[in-house]
Amino acid sequence: MDRMRRICTRCVLAMLPFLVAQRALAQLDPPELRCASVQPNGDVQLTWVVPADPNNLFLEYRIFHSVNAGGPYAQVGSVPVYGLGSWTHAGAGANLGQRFYYVTTVSVDPPPNESAPSDTLASIFLDVGQSNPLGSATLDWTLLHQPPLATSAPDVQVQMEHPIGTWTTIQTLPNDTDAYDHLIDICDDSLTFRIRLQDQLGCVSFSNLDGDQFEDVTAPTPPTMVNLSVDTATNQTVLDWDPSPEDDTQGYIIVLVTNGGAVIVDTIYGQNNTSYVWAGSDAGAGPESYTIAAFDTCYSGDPAAPNTSATRPAHRTIHVSTTYDKCTARIRVDWTPYVGWPVDQYQVLCRIDNGPSFQLATAGADDTFFWHEGVDPFRSYCYVVKALGAQPGQEVLSNVGCRTTSYPPVPQWVYLSNTTVTAPDEVTVTVNADATAQAGDYRIERSNNGEPWVEVAQYPGGAPLPITYVDTDVLTAERSYQYQVVVTDSCGAPALVSNKGTSILLVAEPGLDGVNRLRWNGYQQWAGGSAGFNVYRSVAGGPFELIATKAPAVWEHADNVNGFISSNGRFCYYVEEMETGNPNGADAVSVSNAACAVQQEAVWVPNAFIAGGVNDRFSPVLAFVDVEGYELIIYNRWGQQIWSTNDPGEAWKGTINGTYVPQGVYAYYCGFYNGAGQKFEERGTVTFLCCPDQ
Repeated sequence: MDRMRRICTRCVLAMLPFLVAQRALAQLDPPELRCASVQPNGDVQLTWVVPADPNNLFLEYRIFHSVNAGGPYAQVGSVPVYGLGSWTHAGAGANLGQRFYYVTTVSVDPPPNESAPSDTLASIFLDVGQSNPLGSATLDWTLLHQPPLATSAPDVQVQMEHPIGTWTTIQTLPNDTDAYDHLIDICDDSLTFRIRLQDQLGCVSFSNLDGDQFEDVTAPTPPTMVNLSVDTATNQTVLDWDPSPEDDTQGYIIVLVTNGGAVIVDTIYGQNNTSYVWAGSDAGAGPESYTIAAFDTCYSGDPAAPNTSATRPAHRTIHVSTTYDKCTARIRVDWTPYVGWPVDQYQVLCRIDNGPSFQLATAGADDTFFWHEGVDPFRSYCYVVKALGAQPGQEVLSNVGCRTTSYPPVPQWVYLSNTTVTAPDEVTVTVNADATAQAGDYRIERSNNGEPWVEVAQYPGGAPLPITYVDTDVLTAERSYQYQVVVTDSCGAPALVSNKGTSILLVAEPGLDGVNRLRWNGYQQWAGGSAGFNVYRSVAGGPFELIATKAPAVWEHADNVNGFISSNGRFCYYVEEMETGNPNGADAVSVSNAACAVQQEAVWVPNAFIAGGVNDRFSPVLAFVDVEGYELIIYNRWGQQIWSTNDPGEAWKGTINGTYVPQGVYAYYCGFYNGAGQKFEERGTVTFLCCPDQ
């Protein structure tokens, strides 16, 4: 018996280490807390993952609670069912503040048989307040665990109840977020909020419910103008903008910005109604500026009015204008810069007449004009300027600026009707022109015997017609002059050149045979033909008389003047050419210069005469000598003047006071002028035979 006791004792002693190990195994792991969800009444439902219990040693779960993270903690409940992973703390008051929990596992073995505490979870406590200024709900909440559990969803959901019984997630935030401001878009109602956090286990941690009476006093976000363009078909401004993002946006107020202030031109409804054309727009008259305000469905203030946003800086359209320089054949396209977003470049678009539009030029962001060179007259040029921004979709058009090119009407005809010599070294030119159109000016040009044309006179386009120009810078006895008229337009460019007009140069040459030979040139470029020439002559300064008529092709004449030896020998001539068949019925006459020919003077002096004979008197015989200035003097042998006369028709009869002088040789002096005004003197002796009865 003793021996058996000793054996049993040894057996017990041998099994003692094993029994100690079994006791240590009896301390199970604590549950893994995953969720702490606050019920609407403030109770807290805890959810956990049950620990492993392969030996069926589980006795119960013990739940510990505190209102402070640092304790003290007190047991508030137990769960004797191993597989039950949740428990609700009734009367927790989690709607009043945050509550903290951990759980332990107790085995059936004797103490120590309680596990270490689980990780501590806290209920999520939500506090909702009014923003300052009003318009938003401010949400602040505590976290389930810090840092968030690895098994928690990455995002926490903010939920709102409206209407009652309907919960909507209004925002999703990172799971370590603990605050959010919610812009109120409900006009006036009681709103309740909660925080929701999902766990991989499938449980959800809800915060307590909290809320207040909220009123939407916040205006929508001011709309952003996208483009302010011009409809090129109507020259009216087209507004395009991005909608305000708030769902309760009801519509938009269109504001025209003028120098005198802002003017509301229209109100349109619909959040996504974001394009507008004002019927009163006239963007063709000048640039227009617009901005937009948004309003929602809620009213606030006193008196109540819709919540209306501010406006953003106004956009301004591009306005195109044109000026036409007809003299340089170019159009200047000017535009006002686009205001609203930074311009990257401008494109100048052009349409000629009714043709297709094409890009004429590209201009820089700072450019505000462009010269269109080489435009044609009597065409229609229309321009539109397109502005391109740096961002996609930034593209606007200007109004259409059109310009019809023209050219100043010039006379359809100009006619140099006559060129005639009107006085020595004086030529008169007569010009007529189309009086139904405006000329820039009339420029009279002259050429000397084929030399280059030189402008000698200029008359304004409004000068009375016909124009009569007297040219005194001429030598009409030495050369013929040709004239023409250049008509300029109002730009000073030659537009029309007249016919030529030529003065007639007459040359008269005396011949020793007593014949004066005349030569002249004919007139050029009458509208009609030539009827021929009339030749006029003046003898010794007497009146001009018609002496011959010549055919149009005959430009010379020989005048035998031997029958005029008693004259001074000076013969002057002019010719006139007659036009015939002028289309206007006004035939012209062009007169030449006066040309004179002086015949060679001739003097025959007898060397003797006899008293009572056939040649009973002494007198020189003169031909083509000027009788004025004539002088005949007789001298005796002692050089004494014994007789004189100034009358070419008076002869010396050999007497003094009626008494014959003695027969003998006497000296004479004879002085006279020729037709050219040159003085000639003749000296000699004459023998007087006297008195046969002496």
